[in-house]
Amino acid sequence: MNGQALNAGVYAGINASQVAGDTYTGFNKLGLNAGFFLNQLIEYDIYWQAELRYGTRGVYQGPSDNSQTLYKSAYYILELPLSVHYLYDERIMVEIGTSPELLLGTRYWDEYGLMDSSTYPENRRFGLSVFGGVGFWFNSKIMVGLRYTNSAIPFRDPEEWNNAQYRGYFHNVFSLSVNYKFKHH
Repeated sequence: MNGQALNAGVYAGINASQVAGDTYTGFNKLGLNAGFFLNQLIEYDIYWQAELRYGTRGVYQGPSDNSQTLYKSAYYILELPLSVHYLYDERIMVEIGTSPELLLGTRYWDEYGLMDSSTYPENRRFGLSVFGGVGFWFNSKIMVGLRYTNSAIPFRDPEEWNNAQYRGYFHNVFSLSVNYKFKHH
C-alpha cells in the first residue's frame, strides 16, 4: 500500500456566510479562509485529512430603500478540520468531516460604525462544526473546492428559552477555495 507518505499543501479562498437563529437572511457576509493541510491514503481512493484553517464568518444586512439601518458582524475563527475524502478518477473529490473551533474575536457594526464591545452578545469560545464538500483536481497539484459548514452546536445560546423552535445561533458557511499540493506521494 502506498499510504505511508503524507501529502501536504495550502489553500485560500472566500466564505459566504449567514447565522441561523437570527432575523437576518441570506449568505450576504463575505470573508476569507486560508490554511494548510496534511492528508494520507488510507486504502484505495480514500484519504484522511487534517487541516489548520483560519476563517471569517458573520452577518451582513445593509441599508435598503425601506431602511437606512445596517448590521454587520464578523467572527474570526481558528478551525481544526478532520475529514475523510473519496477521490474518484483522480479528479473528483468528495469530503465529509468535523471541525473543533476556537473563536479568536468578534466585531459588530451598525449604521454609526464599529459598536462598543461592551454591547456585544456573549458567544461560546469553543465550538464544533460539521462539513461536506466537493472538489475538482485540475492536475496532481491544483484543486478548486466548495465546502458547506454548519455549526453542530450553537455558538450562542438562545435569548428566549421558552420557545421550543428557537435553539440558538448557528453558523452556515459556503467556502470556495483553491488548494495547492506542494508535496505529493
